[in-house]
Formats: sequence, C-alpha cells, structure tokens
Amino acid sequence: MDEHGFVARLRHLEHILVGQQVSHLSRDTQLTLLKRVHALKSELNNVYKNNKTLQAFMDKYDAHAKLLNPNESSLAMEHALLTPETKLELVLAAQDELETFAADIKQVKSLEHVVSGTEFEVVEKQGAELSCLEVAHAEQAKQLAITTQKLSSTMDTYNGVINTLSEIFISWDDILTTMETHVAALERQKAAA
Repeated sequence: MDEHGFVARLRHLEHILVGQQVSHLSRDTQLTLLKRVHALKSELNNVYKNNKTLQAFMDKYDAHAKLLNPNESSLAMEHALLTPETKLELVLAAQDELETFAADIKQVKSLEHVVSGTEFEVVEKQGAELSCLEVAHAEQAKQLAITTQKLSSTMDTYNGVINTLSEIFISWDDILTTMETHVAALERQKAAA
C-alpha cells in the first residue's frame, strides 16, 4: 500500500471518529504517521470503553466474524478452486450482462452532469423568492374562491329571472291563444248569423 493512500485513509478515519469537535486529538499532519495512528488508537479505545452498545456489538461481531469475512467464505474458496477455463466460461456466459452493465455505467456517467448541474444550486435562492409568490398565490386563491362564489350566485339569480320570464311568456302565450280561440269562435258565430 502506498503511503499517500494510507495517509488519506487515516485522515478519513480521524474525521469520522473525532470530527471537528474534539480539540484534544491533534490532527496536525506534521506528526509522524505512527504518532497519529497511536493517538487515533487511544481515542478509539476511549470511545469503545465508554460505549456499552458498541461493546455489545463487538461481542456479537466477534462471535460471527468468520461468517462475515469474505476471505473465508465458501465463495472465495470456490473462486480459488475454479480452473481458468471454467472462469473463462463463466465470463463468456455473462458477456451480454457485462456489456449491458458497461453500457448502463457509461449512460450513468454521461448523465452525471444532470445530477450535479448548476441549476440545482439556485434552488435555495429561488426558495426565498417562491415564498413571496406562495403568499401571493394563497391570497389569489382566496380571491378566486370569493369571485367564483359571487359569479355562481349571480348565475343562480340570472337563471331564476330567466325561468320567471319564461313562465310569464308561456302564461301570456296561453292567454293570447285562448283569446284568439274565443275571438275566432265569435267571428264564426257572427258570420253564421
């Protein structure tokens, strides 16, 4: 393992373990790796001693460590026992799936800019602007409901007036038809006499 990879992993482990709130653990990169590892080890021991849940987990983990270790699994043994010809056959049998997987990976890689696009950075800025619009929208929704109620009431009144006028016109038509019938009967009587 190269020294830079080890340093990066050690720095990552320090960050996970102590974060930025523990000031007593020196995170000075000028210290030797051995001193940093020793300081990290003592901090891990302190965390372990003070955490009953972690101790219980480690006890259970130790009991099942063999099953959880991929180097000791039956799959690792099978891979070690397979001949190169068998491995080649397995790879060739999975060739279509591997090509599909590779194409999917390329597609994901090509779409990565969509997920990490700069358009998403302005969302927080626009959130504040949209909150003003949200208030205005709520007010407009109330006004729309009031206007809709008024329009509905006006249409109900209009329909009532139209129905009343229709009934009046029907009544007048019946009266005029009756009068015309009587006038026509009188004219026939007068013409017959």
